[in-house]
Amino acid sequence: MSHEPKLLQGRTAIVTGAGGGIGRGLAQALAGAGANVVIAARRAATGDETLVLIQAEGGKAISVQTDVTRRADVDAAVAAALATYGGLDIVVHNASSGQSSAPTKCEDIDDARWDEQYAIALDAAFYLAQASFTHLCDTGRGRFVILSSAQALHGGAMNPIYAAVKSAQRGMVKALAREWGPHNVTVNAIAPAAETDASKAYFERNPQIREQILSVIPLRRMGDMRDDIGGALVALCSEQMRFVTGQTIPVDGGAYTAL
Repeated sequence: MSHEPKLLQGRTAIVTGAGGGIGRGLAQALAGAGANVVIAARRAATGDETLVLIQAEGGKAISVQTDVTRRADVDAAVAAALATYGGLDIVVHNASSGQSSAPTKCEDIDDARWDEQYAIALDAAFYLAQASFTHLCDTGRGRFVILSSAQALHGGAMNPIYAAVKSAQRGMVKALAREWGPHNVTVNAIAPAAETDASKAYFERNPQIREQILSVIPLRRMGDMRDDIGGALVALCSEQMRFVTGQTIPVDGGAYTAL
């Protein structure tokens, strides 16, 4: 058995939207790498499920019910990290609207749809940035990561709100990287292609679409939420990628090169 220290041993991370899907995989990956994880989930029940999974493997975590569209909730999640673990090293904004994957034509978008996706993708990122900046500076190795999308790079025809907010996140990453770099805080985005429970169910009903998607991925598979997407996140948050900032990194098996 290896006794080498884990890449993120002793660091503390907040992961939004960690009650399921990719967020759960990210939280598990960070905990597996030695980080203390604050599971910021909109629903307490799903956050607690992630907590149980992490603790079952000997990881350290707490679950904090968090509606990321509410500044007070975001502030409370940051305060919980500080109170429980004494600091904050990593912030991962993964939460996204349930409408993000719903095909929606521009003419069918009402204000409520726009406002919801905008609030979760951008208002929340802004709240997290303001609430965490000072603490990320204190650590000397701060990491701020947003889960974006290839649609921020190439656009997308199925949901113009999603492409718009993901593009805005990419701009925010670049701007914050420049602003926070002198404080030794890196800011990056990951654009994943992962297989979630929801996507598995969809592909079971639509196998031809699965084959169509896999055909443009050079590695011919979707990413594992924990090992592939989470693994990339762990590397990005470690000292091994401390000189990388301001980037949107596709973690998609090469799909973006084929677009």
